[in-house]
This record gives sequence, C-alpha cells and structure tokens, in this order.
Amino acid sequence: MQNSKVSLVACLRQVPDFRRAQGRRYPLAETLCMMVMSIMSGCCAYREIGRFMRHNQAELVCCLGLSRKQLPSHVTIRQLLLRLDFNALAAAFRRWAGGQGPRQLSIDGKSLRATVSEHDNEQQNFVALVSAFCQQTGLIEDVERFENGKQSEISSVRNLLGRMQQQGLLLTLDALHCQKKQLRSLPPSNSTI
Repeated sequence: MQNSKVSLVACLRQVPDFRRAQGRRYPLAETLCMMVMSIMSGCCAYREIGRFMRHNQAELVCCLGLSRKQLPSHVTIRQLLLRLDFNALAAAFRRWAGGQGPRQLSIDGKSLRATVSEHDNEQQNFVALVSAFCQQTGLIEDVERFENGKQSEISSVRNLLGRMQQQGLLLTLDALHCQKKQLRSLPPSNSTI
C-alpha cells in the first residue's frame, strides 16, 4: 500500500493517446480527468459532460493548469470515449483509487435489464456485472462483465480480485463466495486481502 495519495491526472497520463499529434487541441489526461469529475458529479451523458465543463470552466482551467480557455465540446468528448482504450483507462483509474489509502469494498453482481435470452428455457442466459464499490469514496472501483450461460459470478469475482492485487482491503461479499474450495484456490498475492 502506498503512503502518499496518487494524483488522478498522473495516473491518466499513462492512458495511450490514439490521436495524431497534429490535430490535438486538448491534452488527453486533463480531458479525461474533467470527464471523470463530471461523471462523479452525476453528469454522465456527452452533452451533460460538456455542460459540466462549461459551467466549471474557470475552476477547471485553473486547477488543471490548462492554457486554453476553451474546453472540449460534447462532440469531442464523444469521439474520445468511442475510440479510447477502455482497459487502459480502467487500469489508470484503479491505480488512482488504490493509492487513496485503506478501503472497504463491497462486491456484488447484478444482472442487466433487458439482456435475458431464452427466458422460457432452463438454459436462460443474461449479462451481469460484478462491481467493487468503495465505502469511503462512494465510487465503483472496478467492474467485471459476465454472461450467465458462459461464466459464473464466482469466477468473475476472482478475476476482479486478481486485478486489484492489493493488501489491506476489507471486503464484503455474498455468502456464495464463502466456499472453502474457492478460498483455497485464490492466488497467494490475494490471500491477505
């Protein structure tokens, strides 16, 4: 565990920029940071994120040290999000969240509405997400997607814990995850979680 808190912008600088250098008007890490702040404030749609940036323009320019007074539009935000490497962004966010000190995480799986197929059959299938919610920050730190017909919640939770690789976490999970066989098979790096 790290002693000092990690800067979100520093973590986001490790996300690869897919844009050509010639056409870049806005730095990627700072733009992503503004998007994260917007989403954490409850503004999640492209236009809402653009509106959040406009309404908080003076503070964002000053806080992030931006040289331009103009911030990206919702069209630019959409283009960034469509082409961005989501796994790299998620890894950067996990690095930042992991540097915030000891945390309590609640891990649970929920099925996604309107994803059920073969509803009238024994082999019913649906898409579900297992998420790790941090009590201190109120943020979902990581998510694992699975399909009921192909994978189980248990293996999804194991994948999620394997990516976290941190000690000092206090976890709360469903009783489904309290099986001796499952606990014995966790990798040694996660056994102290």
